[in-house]
Amino acid sequence: MYPSADCEKTQAPPAGLADQWRLKQRIDTADKCDAAVARPLTESEVLAELFRYHPPTIENLLKFAAINQAAKNFAEVIFQNCPPSADRSAAIRLIRDARMTANAAVALNGLSL
Repeated sequence: MYPSADCEKTQAPPAGLADQWRLKQRIDTADKCDAAVARPLTESEVLAELFRYHPPTIENLLKFAAINQAAKNFAEVIFQNCPPSADRSAAIRLIRDARMTANAAVALNGLSL
């Protein structure tokens, strides 16, 4: 069983951490305001967006940290309560997959096909 302090591990890090990141990184938002009229993206544009590099923002880094910590907490529960087996291994793999997919959802800001 986890100590009561672990119940907070699923929350994003405190806002003060964002201030530290701002000192270390420069966020360039000039290109984000260039679109004059929003229109639906073509399939080709969606694919290009899905597979381009999405540099993390301060806000996304905090979300990634919360998602990763929650996934790690769940994996620890699985390890502590399930006997070594193929099912336990599969559960851990699925947690990793869910974590990566959730982080992708954050990075892509909801974009999908």
